[in-house]
Amino acid sequence: MGDTTVSNEDRLDLLIPHVQNLGNVYVGVGSEQNLTIAAWAKSDFIYLMDFTQIVVHANTITILFLQKGEKKEDFIRLWGKEGEKEALELIQVSFSDPEVYKKVYKQASPFIRKRHKTNLMLSKKYNYKMFQTDDEQYSYIRKLAIEGKILPIRGNLLGNITLTGIGNTLKKIGRKVGIIYFSNAEEYFAYPQEFKNSILNLPVSESSLVVRTISVRKDLFPWSPGSEISTDRGFHYCVQKISNFQKWLSSGKPGLRSLQVMVEGGTVDKKNGITVVDKEPVVTEDKLPKTGG
Repeated sequence: MGDTTVSNEDRLDLLIPHVQNLGNVYVGVGSEQNLTIAAWAKSDFIYLMDFTQIVVHANTITILFLQKGEKKEDFIRLWGKEGEKEALELIQVSFSDPEVYKKVYKQASPFIRKRHKTNLMLSKKYNYKMFQTDDEQYSYIRKLAIEGKILPIRGNLLGNITLTGIGNTLKKIGRKVGIIYFSNAEEYFAYPQEFKNSILNLPVSESSLVVRTISVRKDLFPWSPGSEISTDRGFHYCVQKISNFQKWLSSGKPGLRSLQVMVEGGTVDKKNGITVVDKEPVVTEDKLPKTGG
């Protein structure tokens, strides 16, 4: 179970030119890879969404360690072997049900330690900064944690509650989504109506972006070089304006999947393993309902 609490996407740095300083609200599935992207984007509120309770609990612990760790080294130490005693003591005094969180810490920490080592290695190898290697980015994410602006929630992307609720909340308070990150979740499903509705309900700006990864159809979407360092399968990365994605979801194309959106709408950089979806859906005449003559 603990391995679900870390990302195995090793070339998130390919996203930097696309996500930098987008701001607004960040919505993402999974764990701390979201904080990496949100720090680049300078998002000002972060929803961390996952359908497994262990990931939600691990994210809650991560927020605690951000709040308590003044420096990036403190944060890494609290997840590390040398900081385990201190971490468990912090958990004991910080949660009303500490035993649940201690169990999650023990399950997740070996994987998170390994991920942190990989992050440090990758940022050197590809020469980029992220919140675990850069004081300014760490301070930025830590400030959000201290201000209660990182919210871990349990929810299913395909349901009609969590994502719809986020959209409704943001509309009420006049806020917009800057980034929505799916990881590779979309490769497992054709878009159901509930998902379409919840994405169409999101308030967005012209710069708002979908970020996704894909590990299937390597013939069309080659894995990014170095993207399989921590896993036996690599990933191809993809960005798309949310406003463009909303057009695809409204197009009425039957059985629509992310793969079709990327094939028909994408400009593929095969060398680096990243696709920009920038074309709108083409709806042919025969797809339109016929009127009786």
